[in-house]
Amino acid sequence: MRQKYFLIFASVLFFSYFSEALELDWSGQFRTEAHYVLNYALDSSNITVNAAQEAGKGYYISGGGSNKATFQTLFLKLRPKIIVNDNIYLKSEWWVSDPIYGFFGSGVPYTVDQRQYYSTQSRGSLISAQRLWAEFLSDIGTFQVGRAPLHWGLGVVWSQGDGLWDRYESTGDVIRLVSKFGSFSFNPALIKYSQGNNIGGAAGVLPYAPVAGDGTVMDYSLMLKYENPDEDFEGGVHFVKRIAGSVQDRFLGIGTTAAQAAVGMNFNIWDLYAQKKFSRIKLAGEVPITSGQIAGIEYSSYAIALEAGWKITDSWDLALRAGQAPGQQNITTAAPDKYKIFYFNPNYRLGLIMFNYQLANFQGPNTQNNPATAADTLLSPFDNPITNANYLNMDLAFHLSRWSFHSNWTFAQAKDVAAPGYSFYNTWKKQYFPAIGTQSRALGWEMDYGAIFQWDEAFQFQFDFGFFFPGSFYKFSNTATENTTSTVIAGVANVGLTF
Repeated sequence: MRQKYFLIFASVLFFSYFSEALELDWSGQFRTEAHYVLNYALDSSNITVNAAQEAGKGYYISGGGSNKATFQTLFLKLRPKIIVNDNIYLKSEWWVSDPIYGFFGSGVPYTVDQRQYYSTQSRGSLISAQRLWAEFLSDIGTFQVGRAPLHWGLGVVWSQGDGLWDRYESTGDVIRLVSKFGSFSFNPALIKYSQGNNIGGAAGVLPYAPVAGDGTVMDYSLMLKYENPDEDFEGGVHFVKRIAGSVQDRFLGIGTTAAQAAVGMNFNIWDLYAQKKFSRIKLAGEVPITSGQIAGIEYSSYAIALEAGWKITDSWDLALRAGQAPGQQNITTAAPDKYKIFYFNPNYRLGLIMFNYQLANFQGPNTQNNPATAADTLLSPFDNPITNANYLNMDLAFHLSRWSFHSNWTFAQAKDVAAPGYSFYNTWKKQYFPAIGTQSRALGWEMDYGAIFQWDEAFQFQFDFGFFFPGSFYKFSNTATENTTSTVIAGVANVGLTF
């Protein structure tokens, strides 16, 4: 603990010292939210655990003792930038709390002798450096070295998470060149995500007996982009070759044998993107296409995200989004012969409930208030990316000088569902289970309404409420008894600052 506070103190001194000698520029975001979700278990009468339906490994949500969930979050993001000279910049991003687990009220002291019922300490709100990189300007472009943000297109694969309400950030340790020649940009990069357990290979679990292979995950990336502001057009292709060592964690439940788990993964992503504006209409699309292998199994898939925006008048906007994210096919063998499921980046949200909250995780553990809860066992209430779905989303907004009002409608169907005689892939648990019944494709539909008050360029207040009508897809418990489903209601009040 002393080492953590020493590092924080040293960091403050470091930036204070350089702020006197060099130019220091600050920006950042602050937000606090209050969430209320009624009937999160999809069944208003379900406030306990049905052991039989839970054991079925279907889409049953266990009740946690209440049919509603209420929680608040708190998060501060700081972005200090040091301007060394005209050609060198040091950029960083620091978190106070956490964009997912920064809950109000989760800081009560652990030990009995320190328990103060009239006080909350920031046990879980230490400052952490999430990004830290240097930029060097040269005649051929800008070189970036360090832990830097990653983004491409609409954010289906890589989303840098710059939005005020974004919770997930694409970040990697990079050596990257950002080079632009007229309307064309050329950005090659080497990106590393994980070293594994040690630097001389990869040690196994305790007591760390050496095993063959390594734990590195690497991306070899190349972005080619064309931008023409005069024509309001931009587009390009992002190529990513991902290679993972043989002793990373098993991937999405694929690779059931020791031989398969020892293969790692090696696949390519061709991510196509384009955006064009015609007067008051804007069209955009992103199509990532994958090919290669994961755990010795063929990985071949593609996803589609399409967007259209129409500024009807100066006050009215209409936005449409449609697309598809593949699921995983049923199998009759121990392992699939092809892997095709695709998960969108969780920042790519369509509404308030269906593709935002992971309702199955609400029972927890979500905080470390209990000292026996380890950090790696925490479940995110927001980890519900778009997958195994065809979707259509419509958003209608009305703007005044400081107020904006919007309504949002989402409809979705599953692409792959369980069928008797096969093993189905549960996208929540990321595992295969034998199916004993037939599952519907209807994921359901949702309607949301909200208002935003923009006091000035910095301050924003937002309130949203929504109704999710779950489809019969969620009635599948993989037992003789179907899950009971009813409407989920949610409300969120947000206060945000951008500076």
